[in-house]
Amino acid sequence: MKILKFIYLSFLGIALLSACAKHDFFDETSITGNIGPHAYWEIGSAAISAGSEMPFEVQYYTTVENTEIDRSEVWYNIFETEYKSVSCPWVISRTYSITSSISEEKRVSQKIQEYPHALAAWDTLRHAYSFNATFPISNTLNVFTWKPDVFEYDKMETYFGAGFMENFKDSLSTIMTYADYKNMLIGLDIVDDFKQYTDSTLDLNQGDDVYVYHFPNHTVPAEVTELYNNVPFDRLIEKASVYYVGYERSYYINAILRVYDKRGVYGTTISKEIYIN
Repeated sequence: MKILKFIYLSFLGIALLSACAKHDFFDETSITGNIGPHAYWEIGSAAISAGSEMPFEVQYYTTVENTEIDRSEVWYNIFETEYKSVSCPWVISRTYSITSSISEEKRVSQKIQEYPHALAAWDTLRHAYSFNATFPISNTLNVFTWKPDVFEYDKMETYFGAGFMENFKDSLSTIMTYADYKNMLIGLDIVDDFKQYTDSTLDLNQGDDVYVYHFPNHTVPAEVTELYNNVPFDRLIEKASVYYVGYERSYYINAILRVYDKRGVYGTTISKEIYIN
């Protein structure tokens, strides 16, 4: 809508100019706003540890006559990223895993630190004021990782959400083949011989017997379904004492530097994306 409105006003202005050449429509109605200082900065790194100080260098100048620089300010917002992954190692017919990575803004941009203009010195070569300083990275932005050696149901529900374990188990059952059930139930020591749920049939291509679920429809027998339903969730995602599940919460910030003049007008640098490790 904004683009269309701009085009409409542009054509309206042209029409008015054509109708009355002495009437300067744009000079009387356009608003350019006050011009703030021009600023450029470089930061020490694109990644930093929580609780550290990020070094930076800034250069700035003003093109407005009779206006002095007042101060600089670093601002940043905070984004939180959650990465989740869980898989079942007993499925051999395919890879069955669920992963997600979601980022959202957890805190809007706020002023972090202020620097007086007195810190700056005029650089005759660059034709700009410049100084070096640092700004703090909150020590609450540490990366958090959950990769359990001992499975805890309450933490699984906290990190993956209520109902996730039930939905995972239900979805898994819809894709499991005969070979998957056999591998899982024997591997978990739930049954010793899976042939009790099958019939053999001759495969002419292989010249040997193959096993399928009981005739007539070869669907998963009720006995197998019941055995599967009784398998605890943690055993579905564990094999050889390794749990195939992980959760990670990390943060990144978008930082800018504002340079204010004595009128309270400011100019900004480009935003710097910084990952917290």
